[in-house]
Amino acid sequence: MGEIFDYGEKDQDKLTYFILLLVGVGSMVFVNYFEVFDLLQTTIIKSNSALIPDLILTLFRTGAAILAFYTIFVLMIMDKKGGFMNPLFRKERESLPHKTMGIERMVPFSSWNLIVFGICFLTMSLIGWYELFDKSAPEILNLLSGILLPMSLGMAMLTSTVVTYVIVPQEVRSERNYDHLFETHEMVMHNWAIILLAVDILLTKPNLTWELAIFGLIVGVIYCIFAYMYAYFGGGYYVYSFIDPRIKFAPIIMTILALGISMFYIFIWMINLLIDYNQYLGGLILSVCVYTVVLFKQPERITHSS
Repeated sequence: MGEIFDYGEKDQDKLTYFILLLVGVGSMVFVNYFEVFDLLQTTIIKSNSALIPDLILTLFRTGAAILAFYTIFVLMIMDKKGGFMNPLFRKERESLPHKTMGIERMVPFSSWNLIVFGICFLTMSLIGWYELFDKSAPEILNLLSGILLPMSLGMAMLTSTVVTYVIVPQEVRSERNYDHLFETHEMVMHNWAIILLAVDILLTKPNLTWELAIFGLIVGVIYCIFAYMYAYFGGGYYVYSFIDPRIKFAPIIMTILALGISMFYIFIWMINLLIDYNQYLGGLILSVCVYTVVLFKQPERITHSS
């Protein structure tokens, strides 16, 4: 498995950038051809539920937004202790311990996941408050929520899956300390984001369409560009070793990661269709899927005595 993330005889960064450009251009063509922005003019987000009163739904969404921004600003950016990670430094080509403070803690993809999650619930809650007071929500809120919900669904599912099945096992196998992966803010980013999104899906059954998956691909491309530029002109490191564009299989890995957000959204969209057909069956499958990708309990490292 480790060989996939090794460097080859020749760096693959130029090919990785070329594929990234192709994916970006292809995304724009897709948006235009399938008239995705016309789809956003329809009502995607629902501000009511057959299961709970509208006020309770709006309070739930408001609480989720508050949780996200409290985590971002209080538990992360303004936290005096700072964060800890083992990023891959670009020049050294080696993963090294690194302490992060302030806004630098927003560099990881999981932080972007939390930001998108928070803004998504903020826009949805604002729409709810407008409707509760018999006001028409600004069109920009409907547009943003229609973009952010599929984006957040894909990002949250990808984040939880990668953390649970890639990052945590990788840290457990290493000799590094991985307690930081189970701190409160990490639990919000890696677990509670997808749980709260799943609850919202079950409560409201939004009008999702498969075409909206393109926004997952677009945010994936944007993050890759950001990660590459940050490594060159910012902190000098890649938060995750597998996104270094120079490694042997970087073009394939980058493509899979970018597509991964969209694919996870498609998966949730299909479950949403099932929920429309049979709420109990769809709800059960969604609950099982979310349960398999969240990880609250810290796994123990197995030590072998000589």
